[in-house]
Amino acid sequence: MLAALLGAAVLSGAAAGPPQGAVVEKVVAVIRNPAGSAPRIVTLTRLVEEARIALVGRGALDAASKPIDGPALRATLEWLVDETLVADEAARLRLDELDRDTLAAEVKRFAARFPSEAEYRRFLEATDLGEEELAASLARGLRVRRYLESRVGRVTRVSDADLDRAMAERGVASASPALREAVRGDLVEARARAQAREMVAELRSRADVRVLERFDAQPAGESHG
Repeated sequence: MLAALLGAAVLSGAAAGPPQGAVVEKVVAVIRNPAGSAPRIVTLTRLVEEARIALVGRGALDAASKPIDGPALRATLEWLVDETLVADEAARLRLDELDRDTLAAEVKRFAARFPSEAEYRRFLEATDLGEEELAASLARGLRVRRYLESRVGRVTRVSDADLDRAMAERGVASASPALREAVRGDLVEARARAQAREMVAELRSRADVRVLERFDAQPAGESHG
């Protein structure tokens, strides 16, 4: 099945006329969720797009046009696999509904990262991204955040006894309310991260994830074509 998909991709690319032997596209990972189900492929083109969206969304505006290096692509691939598996779980439990206004606001927040509407449009054009593709990526991330918050929030509460114990471990006999709340926040965040890691590990145990490219330290610019 996967071979047939790749064969079709090569043939369609050949029809467009690249030189014989040229790489039309590179598959960097294959996800089957659950294991044994139909494969979903992650191409280098998509991975670079996802890396740019993620980095720009976190304020790294230079990632809109500069080459993405190997470590960033490795991290993006791990994150993309995890997000895909969590999004699948949210869909399975029918917890993935997003209304149009919420998604439109998410796209608007992303566009606002750019100094102007024109620069945002240039980004879409330069990366060959349609707004539908961008919206799909942002929607997946939003669904995953909501799902994790709904599942993790119940186990991250920190009691006063837990807080007192943590303060004692840090050698703080007494502290201001502000410091206590800061420590409480650290504990909540640590518990949330640990719970999210456990959830993702459990989801990965049910899936078959094959990473075909580890990436080196060299920048990966635009897609192969």
